[in-house]
Amino acid sequence: MDFTERLDLYREGGMLSDDDVKDVNAIIQMFKDDYNLTLEEENASTFIAHICAAYSRNVSKEEIDPLPDVVRNELEGLPTYGESLQVLKRLLEVTQNPLSDVERDYALLHINNLIGQFKENNEWPVK
Repeated sequence: MDFTERLDLYREGGMLSDDDVKDVNAIIQMFKDDYNLTLEEENASTFIAHICAAYSRNVSKEEIDPLPDVVRNELEGLPTYGESLQVLKRLLEVTQNPLSDVERDYALLHINNLIGQFKENNEWPVK
């Protein structure tokens, strides 16, 4: 199932603006265009939920705790870290919403988890 219903609920609840929804849809389209992957509730719900929450925090100015050093160090040591950085860079290119450094770290974590899941299912394109 796609994210239309979730995004509509978030928009109706005031969590996301129309521009936020455009950015989330741009991210979903980027995965389709760049990686030939269809993000759906079944395979990317945590990642999309994080992006939506990050955009919501942009508006509310809510701050979150930085990624713990131990988690950051582990993430940076993973073989998929470079790919995660590339995906994050591309994500930032296709969206209008800025992400703070803290939000970028969490996005990297979720992107890495998403890549790991796709690799486990032999769905991540080999570059």
